[in-house]
Amino acid sequence: MDISRSIRALGRNFNPDVLKATYDLFVPLQERADKGGVVHHMDIAYGDHAQQRLDMVTPERKPETAVPVVVYIHGGGYIGGERSPYPGLIYDNVPIFFARNGMIGVNATYRLAPDHKWPSGAQDVGAVVSWLRDNIADHGGDRDRIYVVGQSAGATHVATHAFVEDVHGASGPGIAGAILLSGVFAPSDPVFSPGPPAPNSIAYYGEDHTRWEAMSPLYHVRPGHPPVYVAATEFDPYPLAWATPALIAELTRCDKALPWFRLLRDHNHVSSAMQINSEIDTLGPDLLEFIAATA
Repeated sequence: MDISRSIRALGRNFNPDVLKATYDLFVPLQERADKGGVVHHMDIAYGDHAQQRLDMVTPERKPETAVPVVVYIHGGGYIGGERSPYPGLIYDNVPIFFARNGMIGVNATYRLAPDHKWPSGAQDVGAVVSWLRDNIADHGGDRDRIYVVGQSAGATHVATHAFVEDVHGASGPGIAGAILLSGVFAPSDPVFSPGPPAPNSIAYYGEDHTRWEAMSPLYHVRPGHPPVYVAATEFDPYPLAWATPALIAELTRCDKALPWFRLLRDHNHVSSAMQINSEIDTLGPDLLEFIAATA
């Protein structure tokens, strides 16, 4: 099957049908992918809520020296999503990839709107980081080299933890880098997205638009932030695409240099992470380079 042609045929759309069709494309690839040489530690609580759970994948042989830790935070539009929709295959592929490359991989889920509003998702990212900093040495991980990958709403939560001091606190975010895949870093923007936000965004951020700017990581990029890798896909629809160039502009303004950035051709809003550890993976090796350059 020509995956690229199939992604192009789905177009610049995102809805449940596109999500299912994308799963159907990538599940067979992940079924064929090499998953050997790793050990799974499943359903670990990092908080008291039922959704505050993580899975950890470690190299079969415990590292002799402390290694980087890479966490994956799934998307779902703030109101849905799960860390393992196809167990062992989709999104589990991310921690498996990093464990197969000598690191420790983590796949975590978090509390969802509307029951849990801003900043619950970012707070849960922080809780995962805190749990890892307290416990990861027992598994051979380096508490000072924790990288957090977020996709879509997960990227928003990761960016909020990384950039917003009122969320991460005076001690800082405690991470070595943030990897942001097709995130939406504000519910609206006067230049890029002046219209009303989607209902799922309001479910998370609330209806008081006077508070949105203070909640949005897009407007909190300051000197001293962790290293950032930003990616978007060719077929991200505009409501899910505009925030990536807006964030790149803010990072460039702040740092007087461009961040690590990748435009993933022949991918849609969710396929970027689904490819990792597969035979067509072009993103995973790039992330290894980013980690090597910044660890």
